[in-house]
Amino acid sequence: MILFQSIQKAMFFLLVMYNISFGQNCTSLNANTYGDCSTPLGYIWTGYECIFISGCDMGDDEEFFFNTFEECDFFCVEDLSLGDLNNDSSIDIIDIVQLVNYILDDSNSYIDAGDLNLDLILNVVDIVSLVNLILSNNDNRDTWTIINQDILTPKCANCHYEGSFFAETSNLILTEDVAYSQLINRSPDNVGALNDGLTLLSDEGGLLGLLLSFVWEKININNESHYYSEHPYYGEIMPLGGPFLTNGELDFIEDWIWQGAPNIGIVADPLILNDNSIYESPDFVPLDPPAMGIQYHIGPFDVLPNTEREFLYHVPSLGSEYYVNRVQMSMAPGTHHFILYKFSDNYFGPMPNEYEYRDIHFPYIDQFINGSPNPQWIQNVQTLQEHTFIFGTQWPAWDYTFPEGVALKVTTDFALDLNPHYFNYTNEILQGEVYLNLHATYPENVIYEAGILQLGDNDINLPPNQETTLEEVFSANQILNGINIEPPNNQSELKIFQLFSHAHQLMTRFDILILHENGYEELIYTALDYEHPPILELDPPLTINQGQSLISRATYYNYTDEYVNFGLLSTDEMMIIFGLVYFE
Repeated sequence: MILFQSIQKAMFFLLVMYNISFGQNCTSLNANTYGDCSTPLGYIWTGYECIFISGCDMGDDEEFFFNTFEECDFFCVEDLSLGDLNNDSSIDIIDIVQLVNYILDDSNSYIDAGDLNLDLILNVVDIVSLVNLILSNNDNRDTWTIINQDILTPKCANCHYEGSFFAETSNLILTEDVAYSQLINRSPDNVGALNDGLTLLSDEGGLLGLLLSFVWEKININNESHYYSEHPYYGEIMPLGGPFLTNGELDFIEDWIWQGAPNIGIVADPLILNDNSIYESPDFVPLDPPAMGIQYHIGPFDVLPNTEREFLYHVPSLGSEYYVNRVQMSMAPGTHHFILYKFSDNYFGPMPNEYEYRDIHFPYIDQFINGSPNPQWIQNVQTLQEHTFIFGTQWPAWDYTFPEGVALKVTTDFALDLNPHYFNYTNEILQGEVYLNLHATYPENVIYEAGILQLGDNDINLPPNQETTLEEVFSANQILNGINIEPPNNQSELKIFQLFSHAHQLMTRFDILILHENGYEELIYTALDYEHPPILELDPPLTINQGQSLISRATYYNYTDEYVNFGLLSTDEMMIIFGLVYFE
């Protein structure tokens, strides 16, 4: 059955490849050969990636252009599952023959899909491993049953269950009893996906089925860059904050959608699931300046061996105000966080020198520990108490677009302080570097002015060698006091459209909950990774009414022999909620 369907898929693939309507021919093109006009031409394959280009005309290359990124990616990017050397979505004797041919090849050929023991060498051990893998295939469950029980239930249903915040905001329940009916051919609640003509999960089959399935866009972490750059209103890739699906799980689901996403029958090879590799973020790439807006670039700067470096970097205000509706960040490896602050309205001290590194950790922290604190270091740390958070992330690359009609007003008196923080636990000097793009929009495009939410608890005291859970409840009034803009009137509703947490290395779980007037606590956010907390994009936004509160609940495991308190070092701890809001 599987072999027949693999042949079916291969035949369909060939038919589509030679159908002119799909921009079928995967030929490498040079993006610089089509003139400097601004006419959108489409997507091309460069030999290593799919990119969108503009130019004057396609010349004689029209047949090599693709209408969408997804088409180009499907036809041109070779993404083989472990063991599936001939890319037919089935692992069988043909793959064994293919692997033997690779090993016998005098040119020392290598292919990731054949490296079963992941030692970067193809040899007889991989052949034995592949044979054993094939012989171990005794899972006769329907493909949907495997997806439902082994993927959705443990990785999705723990958030998308009846009555949960995530189920209600997305109108999607993924528990085992209703998941299929909740997914197939339903319209998504996400306005961007709905306007693009997507269904939650299409049963059309083939490439069209993949192109029409919003769920496929949401889980396909391998297309992260495309997802955030070209679908800014689709929300976060799921599962929120990870761990994301393995390449085997993604390939298995992709094969199932290709076959029409049936709820009965075996239409994908379960051996594909043995590929437990997970997507890794791309290497650091400098950002191009925004077409409209401003770019800030810091570095490169040194982070000495076995140290961490955090500093402040003041940039001057612009001569005119502008509205920010998109933020991009790209940071070289080693980053703990990057935060963009403005000086608070109550700050009356002298402005720091512009474009100067004002270190917070190295080298002054050593002097402080030795009992001779540097006055400059004290001033730098004190400055932190006069900051208002604007944007920040602990992800090495981040691209966020505000909801349509919402933008943050940056005025001429916005005195900005940029705050990179890097770790270097190696024996070599690390080079840190940060790019920040603030994309601007015209004032006439702005319906709601965004505000900044910051709620923190500095009362942290973690006993050694034990787990501690801390909780802070923020009333509606405290939430309003934690925002840098005022409501237009007493009838205005507070809308939160982004939330994320900030803590340090002892944090094992960080929850944010809504406390309703009747005492019911509703979980809306969870972070399990202090280095990469999920950035929760709320579409539709979360409304906070008078009488409701937000709960910050964080669990820490202090494995050291000393008490740990609030502080700026990575060895200290924090417990902060950040967010973006507006009033309607």
